[in-house]
Amino acid sequence: MAAAVTTRVVTVAFGGLASACSRSCLRVSGPGAASLGSASRRFGSQSTSVPQGYVPKTSLSSPPWPEAVLPDPAEETRHHAEVVGRVNELIATGRYGRLFAVVHFASHQWKVTSEDLILIDNALDVGCGERIRLEKVLLVGADNFTLLGKPLLG
Repeated sequence: MAAAVTTRVVTVAFGGLASACSRSCLRVSGPGAASLGSASRRFGSQSTSVPQGYVPKTSLSSPPWPEAVLPDPAEETRHHAEVVGRVNELIATGRYGRLFAVVHFASHQWKVTSEDLILIDNALDVGCGERIRLEKVLLVGADNFTLLGKPLLG
């Protein structure tokens, strides 16, 4: 009789898996065999079938962080135009403060501000006091904005 109780608990807990196992593995003969077989069929018929392609929700099937909501393209375009307008206004009126830049010079990237010195090991063919024009500007920024090049600013 203890085997019948154990079979019922396992059948309820594991659904179709345990009922399939009980039909092929558990053959009981004797006076309680009929009740065990009918109990096995009764619990096996109650198991719900899982739809094909069903993946249970776990941390692997769906990430634990909330799904990102992308902004509306029209709102994003309006916001972009507003930011570009404010930056252009700051540049036109000269209210941008102290600027900094990231430039490419002598095979390195340098973050520079006005009147900075760059010490390099290469010999350049320029005279003392001459201006060197740094044309590969990757980024320019101030307190309120930063302009990024793709890859260079024009």
